[in-house]
Amino acid sequence: MLDYKFGPNNTYLVACSYGPDSMALLDMMRKAGVSPIVCYVNYHAGTLSEESEEMLRHYCLQKRLVLEVCDTTQVEQKGRDKNFGQWSREVRYNFFQKIYKKYKAAAIFVSHHQDDVIENYLLLKKQGIQATKYGWEPISTFREMIVVRPLLSYTRDDLLDYCQENGVPFSLDVSKFELENQGSTIRKDVVSRLNEVERDQILTQMKSEMSERQELAEQVSEEIKVQDELEIRPLLALPQGVYAKAIIDFVNAKSPEHITVTPELLEDIRKLCTNPKPIMSLHVQGKVSFVKEYDMLTLDTDGLDLPYSYTMEKPGKFSCEVFDLDFSNGAEDRGIKASDYPLTIRNVLPADMMIYGGYLVPVKRMLIAAGTPARLVHLWPVFISKDGKIIYVPRYRKDFREYHSQSKLTIHMNDDER
Repeated sequence: MLDYKFGPNNTYLVACSYGPDSMALLDMMRKAGVSPIVCYVNYHAGTLSEESEEMLRHYCLQKRLVLEVCDTTQVEQKGRDKNFGQWSREVRYNFFQKIYKKYKAAAIFVSHHQDDVIENYLLLKKQGIQATKYGWEPISTFREMIVVRPLLSYTRDDLLDYCQENGVPFSLDVSKFELENQGSTIRKDVVSRLNEVERDQILTQMKSEMSERQELAEQVSEEIKVQDELEIRPLLALPQGVYAKAIIDFVNAKSPEHITVTPELLEDIRKLCTNPKPIMSLHVQGKVSFVKEYDMLTLDTDGLDLPYSYTMEKPGKFSCEVFDLDFSNGAEDRGIKASDYPLTIRNVLPADMMIYGGYLVPVKRMLIAAGTPARLVHLWPVFISKDGKIIYVPRYRKDFREYHSQSKLTIHMNDDER
């Protein structure tokens, strides 16, 4: 029931109060084959918190789940009496962050649902705030954590029904406590009384106001389904939560091995995309790397075809994994003059064109016509002058013999490519 791809070796947290919402989420995670670390906050609000902790402890013991408890008597009490909702939220997320780091978790699951989304929307509208988003995204980042909210399409009643139909234990008193102490008056006086038609009308209005953002998300989502690359500009225009989900979906769809996407990785990918250098790569794990080539982001999964871009300030020697060259005595025999420096040497790109035989032709087409192996077509070097023009592309021939006497250039090939 959860639209989330769990990593087999990852540790996950779930925020659980023993109310029907969080217990439904915990049960769904268990049905998905996950044994999350259960995080419970004891607010010591009369006998309720003690009873809930005891019942949850018994459940976790029965299901062989690890339970982590936050005893709020051991934390800062300032603000508790003045604004319990704000204080309790700060306490919760401080605790979650601590446990997240302790277990090096991949994500924490939170049971926010449709009622919470509608409450957030109505609250912002009441305050006159035109937000770019309302409620939460299914996946977002907060305090260096990946936060997953997979129940946003479920109503509170849906989750109550789920628990009753699946024999999941819960406490309605906990739900009542959360409504009275952690929710706004809108949740108590408006959202809890909405019928199905009224809910539908509010959700439709909310979606209409967020249509532009949704169109961007849908565009990126469609790219993931049908292409092996993402266009960077729409990707970066997404709100943080949608951006995080897009990257996770892209990795899940394209990587042969499971990649745990962390807030740090999301930030590194953003930096990669915004870096002024046109060609860059970011190693993720194993042989998997994110690759930026101008306006496109791809995932290299074998570590063999990573793009490259080097700068030669003046004639000299240079070596890399793809080629070795010696232009110490100049490279006029290749049409490269001293006035062309600094040179940029990079792998050929689909948009590269050069004049050949009096015609402007795609460089890749030239290489393919010459019989260049597919892997080498991607890696083949092009030499670009300081003016940004392609001035030299080495020729490929299986029976090639070096005829340049002034300069030397050796492209590394496998035996079957020679």
